[in-house]
Amino acid sequence: MHRRSLLAAPFAAPLILPASARAQAPWPDRPVTMVVPFAPGGTPDVAARLVAPRMTEALGHPVVVENRAGGGSTIGTRSVLQAKPDGTTVLMGSISFMMAPLTMDPPPFDSAAGFRVVSLMASVPYILVVRADAPPRDLAGFHKWVADKPGKLSYGSAGNGTPLHLGGAIYALLTGADLLHVAYRGSGPALADLLAGQVDMVFADVPAATPHIKAGTLRPLASLVQHRIAAFPEVPTMAESDPRLAEYDIYTWAMLAAPKAVPDLPVTRLHAALAAAAREPALQPRFADLGFDMVMNTPAEGDALLAREQAKWASLIKRAGIKADL
Repeated sequence: MHRRSLLAAPFAAPLILPASARAQAPWPDRPVTMVVPFAPGGTPDVAARLVAPRMTEALGHPVVVENRAGGGSTIGTRSVLQAKPDGTTVLMGSISFMMAPLTMDPPPFDSAAGFRVVSLMASVPYILVVRADAPPRDLAGFHKWVADKPGKLSYGSAGNGTPLHLGGAIYALLTGADLLHVAYRGSGPALADLLAGQVDMVFADVPAATPHIKAGTLRPLASLVQHRIAAFPEVPTMAESDPRLAEYDIYTWAMLAAPKAVPDLPVTRLHAALAAAAREPALQPRFADLGFDMVMNTPAEGDALLAREQAKWASLIKRAGIKADL
């Protein structure tokens, strides 16, 4: 399924606060902590740090970004679930906060049941990258390189159960490749070790990989979604390279979410602040350069999307037999 079909229309109108809510005590009355469940450098971290200053202006209190990495995003995600549900501790998550628990037995939590969505912020494609001095010059060369070195090539990921992990696992499943998985605490550290020669490839999120691609230190070989990426139109899709990969479609998103028990008032105000930040004209070129496909939606639309995505990936993970190698 094309990932755009999963998403609501771009920039759904912010919710209008009812008169009864406006009459309540101001919210927030203290700083808001936006937890990113990864090390700095990946999609949710970049998204959080771009919008936090603008949300601070809109809310009148600081929005502080805090990285709590580990467990394929489950450590930071669990910390938000366990926080006081007053809206002052929220999660800027990628698809991993929903996906990673599905690879664990038993799942440590149910994301769709435990969170209410403030808004989907952006959808982000993935891209396969190798070092600029790596043997494969194109995707055909990559397929041959992998086939010729069974069990000898490794790929770095942002953690167990993350899309970067599944990108490699599903590639191996569909092609019969034998790849070694190395889990990190975010895509930033995975890319750093790729550059250092510690791993051979990363199935990377575009915002994290783009600076290295533009610097010429990493070579992009394939888009991992069903269309070519606007920022790198010359890079073919994985699906068009091999009939076995026709359904290959790996992406992520940046989504702001809060514990399920958080009342409507904080969710509404957070939504309005995020929408204002996402529309900031000064940020639009930055979003585009990083490969963000900006797609705001309402909390209700976000909840429905989270439930659909969880059902979709639970089925795929089960069929593929993917387990977190913790």
